[in-house]
Amino acid sequence: MITREYIPVEPEALSGDIFRIVSHPIMQEVYRFRHIIARAVRDFLDKEGFVEFDPIMIGPVTDPGTRGAYEFRIPYYGREYRIMRSGILYKQLLAAAMEEGKVYFFYPNLRHEPLDAGKTGRHLVEFVQIDLEVRDADHLEVMKIAERLIKHVIDHLRDYEDRLRRIWEFFGSKRSSLPEISLPLRRMTHEEAVDILMEHARRGEVIEELEKRFNVKKPERRLSYKAEIPWEWEWYLSKINEQPFFIQDYPKGARGFYDREYPNRPGILMDFDLLAPEGHGELSSGAAREYDASRVFARMKESGENPELYKWYLEFLRDHGRPTAGFGIGMERLVKYICDLPSVHLARPAPKVPGVHSP
Repeated sequence: MITREYIPVEPEALSGDIFRIVSHPIMQEVYRFRHIIARAVRDFLDKEGFVEFDPIMIGPVTDPGTRGAYEFRIPYYGREYRIMRSGILYKQLLAAAMEEGKVYFFYPNLRHEPLDAGKTGRHLVEFVQIDLEVRDADHLEVMKIAERLIKHVIDHLRDYEDRLRRIWEFFGSKRSSLPEISLPLRRMTHEEAVDILMEHARRGEVIEELEKRFNVKKPERRLSYKAEIPWEWEWYLSKINEQPFFIQDYPKGARGFYDREYPNRPGILMDFDLLAPEGHGELSSGAAREYDASRVFARMKESGENPELYKWYLEFLRDHGRPTAGFGIGMERLVKYICDLPSVHLARPAPKVPGVHSP
């Protein structure tokens, strides 16, 4: 049996013998579970009446709302196209067009993440996202789909617990069994989440945990009621919960122009994140979509986007826009959570971690 020292838990060690990593019995078992999990997800969505599409990989514009990740751009017959960072714009189109009104992708994503994302243990440059959209739905309806999907996958894997224990033991997990998922999952607003974190910070607990986990004296980014929750704080909130949970109702400045604003709550978005417990952090992000072309145009201008680049999308909304809602789940993050891996780069072969040069 090849020992654990041959598995690069630290991403910087990925430049070594990649065959040695991929051929390791434990890593092969992780890859098999990736396949089993993907099959369980597809089984759930197919039974729910969704239609799977192959992803659209390049286009004149891509999703701009991806937390600081830069775009990959390529020449395309005399123009500059983007490699997709998510399928949001196209899944809105397909959900509005298809008779079933329910669509999904297993979407390969490329995101040029900033360097500090390589420290989180949950960011990759290259990953797969399970991306779905539902016509005539709001964020509350698709949150119910998301929590049922997570429960379905975990319940499906109960027949494989003996095999999972080999992975858990190998990586030093404290787990002895899969978690019992009780629905509905806990829901808290962004404001409530910030309140909880500020209270723990006042007691000194956050600093102590971050120093222990990331060897930092204090969080680099401050909490704000008007912005995204920084990843260090999000990790801590994930760590102190024992079940997956939702954060909803983010401030408008935290997300892209396509997330719908509450009609009666200016500045608050009809969106959510689904976080895994045990420090695994965000699994999924979703929202009800803005579908009025004039409002989308105004939001683009507010956020500094060039509406001209989104011409096809604005024309689609103007002529065929319908209410939709959806979410994406990171496949590697789901594998990391279920296999209780110390880092997301262990959830796929030949991973690309921000800032790390590897095969």
